[in-house]
Amino acid sequence: MKPSTFSESIAEIKFGAWRLNPRRQTINDGVIERELEPLLFKILSYLILNKESIITRQDLIDDVWCQHYVDDNAINRAISELRKVLKSDMQRGLVVKTHYRKGYSFFLEPEIIYYEEGNSSFSQVNALKETPNKKQKISIELLAIFTLVVFIGFYIVLNVLDPGKVGQKNTPPKVETKNLNVVNKKFKEEVLSWRQGVYSRMVLSPDSSTVALTLLEKEQLYSSLLIKNLHTGQERIISEVNANIFPAGWSIDSERAIYSLESEGKCELWEVGLTSNADSKFLFDCEPSNLMNVVSLGNNSYIYSKYGYRNRSELSVLVNRNLSTGEEFQISSPNLNSYGDKLLYFIKNQKKIIFERHQFNSSQLYMTDLEGGAQIKLYETKNRIWSINYNNETDSLLWFDNIEEILYQYSLKNNRLESKTKVDSESVYSSTYPIDNKNILGLTYPFSHNIYRFDLTSENFERVSKLESGFANTVGENVVFLSSDGESVKLNTVFKDGKLTSKKVNLRYKDFKISSDSQEAFGVDEKKIEILKYEELSVKDVITPKGDLISVNYLLDKNIGYIVQDEPSANSSSYIFNRSNSNSILLPVKNAVWFGQLQNNKLVFLNSLDMLIFFDLSTGEQTKGFKVKKSAYKHSLSTNQNKLYHSTGKAVYEYDFSKGVNIAPNKVFEISKAEDVIREVNFSSSGNILSLEIVELVNNEVVRFSLEESD
Repeated sequence: MKPSTFSESIAEIKFGAWRLNPRRQTINDGVIERELEPLLFKILSYLILNKESIITRQDLIDDVWCQHYVDDNAINRAISELRKVLKSDMQRGLVVKTHYRKGYSFFLEPEIIYYEEGNSSFSQVNALKETPNKKQKISIELLAIFTLVVFIGFYIVLNVLDPGKVGQKNTPPKVETKNLNVVNKKFKEEVLSWRQGVYSRMVLSPDSSTVALTLLEKEQLYSSLLIKNLHTGQERIISEVNANIFPAGWSIDSERAIYSLESEGKCELWEVGLTSNADSKFLFDCEPSNLMNVVSLGNNSYIYSKYGYRNRSELSVLVNRNLSTGEEFQISSPNLNSYGDKLLYFIKNQKKIIFERHQFNSSQLYMTDLEGGAQIKLYETKNRIWSINYNNETDSLLWFDNIEEILYQYSLKNNRLESKTKVDSESVYSSTYPIDNKNILGLTYPFSHNIYRFDLTSENFERVSKLESGFANTVGENVVFLSSDGESVKLNTVFKDGKLTSKKVNLRYKDFKISSDSQEAFGVDEKKIEILKYEELSVKDVITPKGDLISVNYLLDKNIGYIVQDEPSANSSSYIFNRSNSNSILLPVKNAVWFGQLQNNKLVFLNSLDMLIFFDLSTGEQTKGFKVKKSAYKHSLSTNQNKLYHSTGKAVYEYDFSKGVNIAPNKVFEISKAEDVIREVNFSSSGNILSLEIVELVNNEVVRFSLEESD
């Protein structure tokens, strides 16, 4: 029997651009980190440990599968999957070599790194006291410096070699990224819908002739599927009793629409022809509460974004499913620090898949083939790429950025961005789909953002805003929030007796919070935190962390906790900005998306797996808590004293940690309208009130906005 496991003394193995961590069973190329499935990790370890030999199929059966018989197809699939996982922009060369009719071997020369004696793990240290005296402050500062040195040293050890310099053969082709001038053009808007209700999702057919939409009609509890021919205007409605229906995709010939049907926590995928008497056909079960993206290639082959990758409900991966056999072939391997891969388009004549890899603060556009090989990163942007269309004549991709209101055209032939058109039109759009570079389908914005106050004692629930509002704060018994009338921004304060005061402000932040004593506030953009004097709203200090800000919160003593992500696919890092010395302290909690402070020097984190993690600032001890209910918005949490309030989007739960860490949640509020969603929650113990930002649905329209003839 050949060796198949690494010694405990081995810290990591370097090969090509990759570093393999045998304890965590992960590989990292300096840009992305991937967690290996147990079988793939065992095969890779086996190949590395026996790199001088050709590994036969029988060797794999005996030493990896440890069985008497394994089907050849299972071995083929495993080796194919391993090769895909070992490919990245940094590592494009051969790693596992096939020897015809003999077996496999490890192609690269691995470098084994061992733990230094007595240094196989890193101890945790104190980070910050809640109310330190002078002597304690000196100790804290020394410990903080030591913490930073330890973690910086750890980072240097892991990054001692630049993976981009391993070999020129692994360098990806350069993509032209010259800055393009944005051209402003006037577009006129035409309303296409006559049915009253809320349109919330649409998918355009590959030939751009027909669109499938979700429609929630007035006084209806469940949504229907509307299929509309854009040339004739003919419509067909598909509905199901006590079920919501959402468009999911199309057949490649544009003759069948694919949709998901959700009822009582179950999800099914169906398809239907376009004729009025065509029957629907069941395809397979799917994950509820996740929007599907599917294309049917014919021959019972379906490519789609499958959720639940690596047992994470929000993480999706591209797969090819054979409807006849039920077998699935994994096409992509997203890193675990992303939200996964979303199918956008299949280019029929090139047999290429276009997909989006959704990171925390960016959207990456990729192209690959049906086998998941030749994966190429085309473009990266801060905003989501929700839909793509393809122009065969120019061999280019088209997408519309709803935030910037810019139509992008990317040439696949020239491997570069060709044009950026600023669209001047009448409405704000929640969803768009380019037909060509002169016509775009859009759904006008169907949401209204309002602020409510909920008294936990009296259970009184009232709306306190009149305009589009957000960034609600509870300060004592008052609710403070920002509102906009489309022309100006106002800072509003609603007092306990209902009195409202407002003043115009010049604030443009993606987050805004006020300290509990209302003496200061902070505003957040993508790259910095501005600390403001609350009365004048003038800047008194600036925090400029390296990386994109994911979450920022006030802690005790006006310290500020923030989470950043250095690279789109890297782990997030959590810091405390100590107001006494204006230093940021790195905390040893990984993959957090939010954190706040409890009493008794305790921090509570929410990680990317919806798991609560507790960190003791006095001892440096981490304690794994429990998994909270899935949230509509990741940052819908608030702490005060020893209580945590967490919103799922439909309800608010209270966790009183003064009674212990493992406690059952207490539901304190539930939204009455099924179509409304709680976006933010903020708690004030002095008034025992919650301020809630609630997103409410309003009727909207399906429109086509087209380039005016003069342009």
